[in-house]
Amino acid sequence: MKLRFTTCLLLLTACDTVPVVSDAALPDAALADAGPAAPPQCEGLAIEPPAPSCDRLTTDYAPGADDEWAACISDDGQYHRIEPNISTIARVGAFEELEALLFDPTRDPSADQFLEGRLLYQEDEGLDSRVVRRYDPHFSVPDGTDCTVSGALESFPDYCVGPAHLGPTILSAFAEGIAGGSAEPPRVHAARIEAALHWFFAVSTFKESLTCTSTARDCDSAYAYYTGGEEARGGLGLAEAVSAIDPLAHDRAWDGLLAVRCWRDLDAADIATDVALRDRARAQYDRAVIDGVAALVRDRLVRACASSGPELLYHLAFAQTLGAMLDREARLRSPEQADALREELTRASASDFDVARAVAAIDALFECP
Repeated sequence: MKLRFTTCLLLLTACDTVPVVSDAALPDAALADAGPAAPPQCEGLAIEPPAPSCDRLTTDYAPGADDEWAACISDDGQYHRIEPNISTIARVGAFEELEALLFDPTRDPSADQFLEGRLLYQEDEGLDSRVVRRYDPHFSVPDGTDCTVSGALESFPDYCVGPAHLGPTILSAFAEGIAGGSAEPPRVHAARIEAALHWFFAVSTFKESLTCTSTARDCDSAYAYYTGGEEARGGLGLAEAVSAIDPLAHDRAWDGLLAVRCWRDLDAADIATDVALRDRARAQYDRAVIDGVAALVRDRLVRACASSGPELLYHLAFAQTLGAMLDREARLRSPEQADALREELTRASASDFDVARAVAAIDALFECP
């Protein structure tokens, strides 16, 4: 089911300028009515996630392991760049600058800081230049679908995630922060920017690992969108956030990105042909990245229950925005749990939000990276 999501609900911009997005993409309303006297429902909340009781798949790659993979360039545990310079690294660096400027749940950024952040976001060849054209290959569309063509956003909003959802969310949040006077605290707009950019990084790893089939250097971008170009097992941006709360997912994500590089080493022609090996590597990488995203959403929900006032709203706005990315995978695993998670993540009021139920759904859906 699709619907027209307007700023009357969340983004607070002109209703006739917001493109169509899926009903899974955003919550139904702003959390403006929540405050210190209206906390979410947290009774029965599991503070710590359950310990994973799963092993690697037999088809998974691990550097130097005795597995089903042939010897390859990744076996030393390092990512070996296909080209020496990776432009993606600068975009993750821009995120790091935005983080220092805006992404703090304990304070409200100033209008000038939002303006500085938007200029940083919209630098030439920067984050905005890629967000506005990002599509999500997780979703099937007719061959030749082009998100820049009139009607594509309305027809395929999930696939055209960057221009249909992420870009409008980010730019609307910047606009609200710069203008001021919103019913929501300024930090809540910053939370949506932070969450939307994490979503962008996660989707980008999957997209770039696909287009690496015909453009080998895109494997470098698939690696850098997660790690920021850091050395083995390190990371900035999304990787830094995931490693802080879910080291196992981060470790498995590194194995996955090395699997992608291993595939492209073993399948080194200008146009790669071993689609089966490619898809095995991409699935391994994607599974871990999605698990890391789920861990981020879970963490913010738990932190919401330990917060109040504007800080509480920051964590819920982050969880609602990034949590929408999980709906597709959640629905494949358990429609019932997916419905429970979506229902909570689309609450209009913090006081109606059953955090314990949402966290339980995440724990049931995303146990193993």
